[in-house]
Amino acid sequence: MRVQSINVIYKLIFLVGILIFLPTNTEASAGDRTQAFQDCLYFCRRNNCTADTDGVTHYDRVQPFYLKVLQWDCEEECKYFCMWYTLDRFAKGSYWVPQFYGKWPFVRIFGIQEPASTLFSLLNLYSHVKMIRIFREDASRNTPFFHFWHVYFLICVNSWICSTVFHARDTPTTEKLDYLGAFAMVLFSLYALIIRYIGFKNKILVGAVSLFFASFYYHHIYNLFYVAFDYNHNMNVNILVGAIQIFGWLTWCAVRRNRQPYVWRCSATMFLVIITTLLEVIDFPPLLKVFDAHSLWHLSTAVLPVLWYRFLIDDTHYLHNKMVCATKLP
Repeated sequence: MRVQSINVIYKLIFLVGILIFLPTNTEASAGDRTQAFQDCLYFCRRNNCTADTDGVTHYDRVQPFYLKVLQWDCEEECKYFCMWYTLDRFAKGSYWVPQFYGKWPFVRIFGIQEPASTLFSLLNLYSHVKMIRIFREDASRNTPFFHFWHVYFLICVNSWICSTVFHARDTPTTEKLDYLGAFAMVLFSLYALIIRYIGFKNKILVGAVSLFFASFYYHHIYNLFYVAFDYNHNMNVNILVGAIQIFGWLTWCAVRRNRQPYVWRCSATMFLVIITTLLEVIDFPPLLKVFDAHSLWHLSTAVLPVLWYRFLIDDTHYLHNKMVCATKLP
C-alpha cells in the first residue's frame, strides 16, 4: 500500500508538471497592435496629455482623486480608455476578446486594476491571520516548531500583502515586490519541509541548510532584478521548487500516515494545491470583466490555510508528546 501511494503521488505531480509547462495559445498583445487601438491612442494623447500654456494637461484638470492616489497618469488612462473602445469594436464584429500589453482587459473599480485578484489576495491574507490566532491558542508551545511556524506566517503575510498591492496597481515596482514575496513563500515552504525532516537537534546541519536556502533566494532575486528580468525563468523556478516541496510533503505523509493519522490534513492540503494550480494553466477572458483564471486561483487558495494550520497544530502536539516520552525515566 505504501509503494502504491507513493506511485500515485509521482503520477499526479508528473501530470501537473506536464500541464504547467505546456505552451499556452494566447493572443498576447493582439489588442494593442490593432489599428483601432493605435488611432484611438494617438488622438487621446493629443487631446488629453498635451500641456497648455500653464503647463497643465486636460487630464490633470479632470483626473479623479482616487486615480491620483493610485498614480494613474495620462498615458495609462488613454490606454485604458482605448482598450475598451477597441473591445467595443471587436464586440460589434463578433470577434474574440484580445489581450492588451500581455494582459486580459479588466474593468477598474475605484482605480483598482484587477479587483477580483486584489480582493482574493486580501482573503488569503485574512485566512492566514485567522488561522495563526487559532494556532497560537491550540498548538503546543513546548516545541521549537511553535516559533518556527510564526516565521512561516510572517512570510506568507508579506507575500499576500505584496500580491494585493500588485493586483491593485500593476507597476514595475509592485510587480517585483510580488515576485519577491511569492518566491519567498514557495521557497520557505520547501525549507520548512527539510527542517521538519531533520529537526533542530543538529544545530550545524540546520545552520548549513538555512544558509543554503538564504543564498539560493538571494542569488535568484539578484539575477532577476540586476542581471536579466526573465519572467519565464522565474516562473519555472517557482514551479520546480513548488513541485519538489509537494512531492516531499506527500512522501513524508505517506511514510507516517499509520503512526501519525493527523497527517491526512497535510496530504489533503498538498492535493488541493495540485488541483488549484490547474487554474493557472487554464486561461480565459475575465468573466463579467472581473474574474479570470488567476483570480479564481487566488480564491481557491484562501481555504488552504484552514487545513494546513490544523495540521501544524496536531504536529506540535505530536512533537511535544514525543519529547515527553523521551524524557521519562525507564
